[in-house]
Amino acid sequence: MKNLSSLLLLITCVAFMSCTSSYKLTVHFPNHDFDGKRAYLTNYDTGDTIDSVTVLEKQLVLDGSADTAYFARLLVEGNRLDFVVEEGDIDVEWGADLKISGTPLNEKFNGIVKQLDRYEQQWQDIALARQRNEITDAQAQQREDSRKGDLLNSLYNIFLANKDNALGQWAFTQYVVEGDFSPSQLALVMKKVPKQYLKLRRVERAASNAAAREVTGEGKRYVDFSIRTLEGNDERLSQHAGDGVSFTLVYFWASWCSSCQKEISSALTYLYDTYNDSGLLKIIGVTVWDESAAAQKAVEELAIPWHVMVAGHRTDEPANLYGIAGIPYAVVIAPDGTIALRGLNGDALIEAVEGLMAGYYVAK
Repeated sequence: MKNLSSLLLLITCVAFMSCTSSYKLTVHFPNHDFDGKRAYLTNYDTGDTIDSVTVLEKQLVLDGSADTAYFARLLVEGNRLDFVVEEGDIDVEWGADLKISGTPLNEKFNGIVKQLDRYEQQWQDIALARQRNEITDAQAQQREDSRKGDLLNSLYNIFLANKDNALGQWAFTQYVVEGDFSPSQLALVMKKVPKQYLKLRRVERAASNAAAREVTGEGKRYVDFSIRTLEGNDERLSQHAGDGVSFTLVYFWASWCSSCQKEISSALTYLYDTYNDSGLLKIIGVTVWDESAAAQKAVEELAIPWHVMVAGHRTDEPANLYGIAGIPYAVVIAPDGTIALRGLNGDALIEAVEGLMAGYYVAK
């Protein structure tokens, strides 16, 4: 019996070892800026924290094990690194020329990132050409539609080629988020994916966002929400929007979002300076996916002159109600409480707001 028990124990240990893979993540930073800072390894899909470590001497090292390879996100002082946790030594060169190497899926992911980078560059090129008046709004929209169609095709093909690994799950979540699908469109897409994909948190969120976008689309009445402020008071969007007099630009942002800060300093400041004194337009900031202290600090450092709804706790409810998957994001509410426009940024937002108000107040 003793020998049989030992054999069973050995078989159990071997089986367990075969299902668990060890990994070692080493990240090399270009300078000492992150020394002493805490880095957090999180699950890309759920956001759950898996491990953490302090950066020392321009480097961090994390050892661990996982039953299966999964997509992860490393967070360091608001900076993000996406990669695959898989068996082996994962080596990262952090910087402008980011490189992830050492394991098969991460090597493959490097190529995917380079493939997709061109679509980001195309977006910047379109925006710059429009800013310089080299193309019309119609031409810019045509190019953007073409760019987005190509991007979605690329993401879907990456998913098809990697259905059975972590890269496929990542590509599919990117596809459904970038697609801005309606509920009926998304339902058709879901029929073509492995069943386990339907349980992904980001896919579930994409479905709920699609439903929320339909409820809060242009022409629909805005949806009210409330936050508990730093002072412990309840503040509602309805205290600022749909007053029968002014348009209200509701701007969703976070302290860690560099694109938000750039737009606050450019497009949002221009609109505020142009219309605030006239009473034609109010801007209301809403911080989401952020820590209250960091959000309040950003408001002060950016010297934001308009009112910002800063929750006393981290919240995603306002974004969820409007089906917002990424920031910055603007929703413009007309004086009568209907949603006049949503989802525009930069110069496109400025031009749309100017046209909206000119037409409305001339008619009045």
